[in-house]
Amino acid sequence: MIKKTLSSKEIDLITRLEFEGREIYTRKEIDFFCGNRKKSSYLIKKLLEKKRLRKIVKNTYLFVPMKAPQGRWAVNEYLIAKTLIGGAKYYIGYANVFNSYGFTEQVAQMIHVINDKYSKRKTFDAVRYKLIKVLPDKIYGLETRMIGKENIVFASKERALLDTFEFYDIKKASGILNEQINNIDIAVFVNYVAQYPVQIFRRRIGFFLEKLGVSQNILDKIDTGQKSYSFLYNTGVKKGKINKKWRIIING
Repeated sequence: MIKKTLSSKEIDLITRLEFEGREIYTRKEIDFFCGNRKKSSYLIKKLLEKKRLRKIVKNTYLFVPMKAPQGRWAVNEYLIAKTLIGGAKYYIGYANVFNSYGFTEQVAQMIHVINDKYSKRKTFDAVRYKLIKVLPDKIYGLETRMIGKENIVFASKERALLDTFEFYDIKKASGILNEQINNIDIAVFVNYVAQYPVQIFRRRIGFFLEKLGVSQNILDKIDTGQKSYSFLYNTGVKKGKINKKWRIIING
């Protein structure tokens, strides 16, 4: 029944896409498979109409293979996430990885894609994506996982732990740090903290690490700066005991 609705040229293209074995293709790749842009424009239009291609973003398509029952095809959400950032430097982070690393039991309701180009939201197949633009110097401490035939970049465990201080309030993040302190590589974590470009978080995390008994030789890598002081908590209380080493005002 499906083949009767497809022309021989459409079947040829579908066969080639199935041979390549991927789920997502760019317009440039389809142009190459078709031999010329005019032919690919026509076939893309027809396959979109017949729901054998689905547009993800401009010039990038999800391929629905012949084996898909009644044209229904679910693609891994992380493949879609990588597609949405269009070549930007990125990683999958925040709530998605917090749950996978056991920092929280809460199941993420959105895929967070931290990257150096885009800030926007998109929904695809009922999955919500949030693209969060940050400066490139915040994108480090990553690991690559193979999903399908694609390499997808995620925050490593130690990097994700640092991100809890950006994502949650300070008390919750420090609680997670307390719970995970024996499950991480302390030296790696401190190196990531020392590299982090936001001074207030370096100060706060250093303060909590010292309270947890981390060696001063390791903590000395963290630069707290020489000017002013930072509040430990984001509360309305603007006074408290001063910790000169970490340049922190303990206001809670």
